[in-house]
Amino acid sequence: MARWLAVSGMVMGLALWHGLLLLFGSDMVPPITNGLMFVANLYVMFCGYLVLRDRGFSGVLGFVAGYLVLFALLVLGLERVSLFLLLVLLYASVFRVGLLLGLFALFVLSYVVFQPYAFETFAPLAAGFSVFWWLKKQGASRFLLSCLAVGLFSLMAVLLPLLHLIIQDTAQTMWAAFTRADVQSALGVSLLSSSIATVLVALGGIPLAYAMARSRFRGQGVVEALIDLPILVPQSVVGIALLIMLGPGSPLGQALEEAGLGVAGRFAGIVTAQVFVAFPFLVKTALTAFEAVPLHFEDVSRTLGAKPAVTFWRVALPMASRGVATGCILAWARAVSEFGAIVLFAPNPLSGPVLVHTEFLKAGAAESRPIASLLLMVCLWIFVLLQIGRAWLPAPFRTRAGGA
Repeated sequence: MARWLAVSGMVMGLALWHGLLLLFGSDMVPPITNGLMFVANLYVMFCGYLVLRDRGFSGVLGFVAGYLVLFALLVLGLERVSLFLLLVLLYASVFRVGLLLGLFALFVLSYVVFQPYAFETFAPLAAGFSVFWWLKKQGASRFLLSCLAVGLFSLMAVLLPLLHLIIQDTAQTMWAAFTRADVQSALGVSLLSSSIATVLVALGGIPLAYAMARSRFRGQGVVEALIDLPILVPQSVVGIALLIMLGPGSPLGQALEEAGLGVAGRFAGIVTAQVFVAFPFLVKTALTAFEAVPLHFEDVSRTLGAKPAVTFWRVALPMASRGVATGCILAWARAVSEFGAIVLFAPNPLSGPVLVHTEFLKAGAAESRPIASLLLMVCLWIFVLLQIGRAWLPAPFRTRAGGA
């Protein structure tokens, strides 16, 4: 009986409201629009009855409150009646599903409040809320959920400029930028040089990481601090240091030039700068991966007669492969993005970041934006493919560096 009284009250209230709109609100809501709204509200009322049946009066109060917020925001505030009609139908349909209702709220918040940054706001918020909802269903503690919310919001704030940049140019605009010969050359230089730099870093960094993980010696903390040094030094300082040591005016640079092995202002100089900035990213990650490999596996290998080098190749390196691969990916990403040292030490041939800077100086942000977007998309897709490839590496057990 109480349900039917509630439904009757909703019908009478709906009829009275639309009657008042027809009499006094014709300027804001024309009669035809009011008729469409009446039909939409019939559906909303039906959904409200379902909420009443499933959740009782407290659920209906929340349902009506959300409806009134939408009405006040879109009809009274923005005078967007047509948008209100669409969104209120969607709202009524998803109200009983918590995840969908949360995504709907984020959609409205992004596209009504945060214009003109709607998409780049909604996409990370929706992804973060989905993760938050899943963890909540798994029974995560409130403190953990609070930490996650703060962390995801901070991550969104950091990535927002990149998300905004990606959607500024159409596929046709980026394709037009890609067809330029200088853009293709710069992309090729960046991708090739960063790949070579990653190989060089791996050749020296992986043995160093293994040795650091399997030995203890006086001054080891100093060595670890020196590994981190390229991260701390401003990259413009790195460029000046490389110029002073390997530039044409230095003894070593002069000798290299006479031998035909000069690096300053050449492709080899780009690789040299990238090796410097990428080195610590691989070594630190690989060091953590090797430290996570239990020593008894290597002890068993040596007990069976395997030499230390064979043990490294067949036991330690495969078991730390995911962590080492992560270090290689990070080193490649750091190398391909390097600008400060390259622009001072080896500005030619043009790499991707240097080309973007050059275009910005010549024509401003509008002309350099498509090239920046293209470079971002190319590097992003390669980074994703590398991460997928890393997931296929053998993982006999979980490591701190390797993840899965």
